[in-house]
Amino acid sequence: MPTGVGVIDPTEAELAAMQQCLKPLGEAASEIGMDRPLSSYTQQEALQLINAVVTTYVEAMVQEHERSKYPSVRMQLDAQPIN
Repeated sequence: MPTGVGVIDPTEAELAAMQQCLKPLGEAASEIGMDRPLSSYTQQEALQLINAVVTTYVEAMVQEHERSKYPSVRMQLDAQPIN
């Protein structure tokens, strides 16, 4: 991970969301042309990459938020019935 001014110290959830962005980023770059340097991308092509990453990241973070919002319910199978 890069370090320096303005760089976040990502949480586990953020790191996981970043990992999920790799495939959509690669797919978008492949569609545009991975043989081209990023500096040759048009504004629309660059926005296509950004959209792939931001959409995936936000969706992953929303899923994590929803997952952690309600803790899992665990039942004890050996619990005694309440009288």
